[in-house]
Amino acid sequence: MPQTPDLHRKIVSLCHDTKVAGYLGRWKMLELVSWNYWWAQMSRYIGQYMSTCDLCLCTKLSRKSPVRELYFILVPDTRWDTFSINFVVELPESSGYDAVMTVVDSVSKRAHFIPMHMTVTVEGAARLFLHQVWKLHRLPQCVILDYRPQFIALFMRELYHLLGIQLASSIA
Repeated sequence: MPQTPDLHRKIVSLCHDTKVAGYLGRWKMLELVSWNYWWAQMSRYIGQYMSTCDLCLCTKLSRKSPVRELYFILVPDTRWDTFSINFVVELPESSGYDAVMTVVDSVSKRAHFIPMHMTVTVEGAARLFLHQVWKLHRLPQCVILDYRPQFIALFMRELYHLLGIQLASSIA
């Protein structure tokens, strides 16, 4: 087979873009083309051709494990019984701060935006929460945090320590 890119493109296009051939995967397409043709680095060329096909990219199967089932959070009856805490980091510096801790109530959607430094520790975040949110709204029934369990445990442990609540673990 001559080494002409235009001829290679036409061959792969005939085997790939027609409705009869369908949009097969890379290896099936290589097998289909290699029944009648061969040229140097044919596999690489077919892979590059298919990586630019919009339909192939949109219909590509996901190889990731399925995400666990989502569940609804019950809406509480009173304000500030349930709220979420998130951190917005790597912001442009303003008044010496480069991050924001957001605390949003689930019922009223009111929020506290607490400026902070990106280098704040878990203990520092708990202190900010205590001085900016807890003093106004008391302890919540439920806190929604989308962070690692280790962060949540350290955050709550420090918050309880600051409030004078003693944790007593039982041995099961």
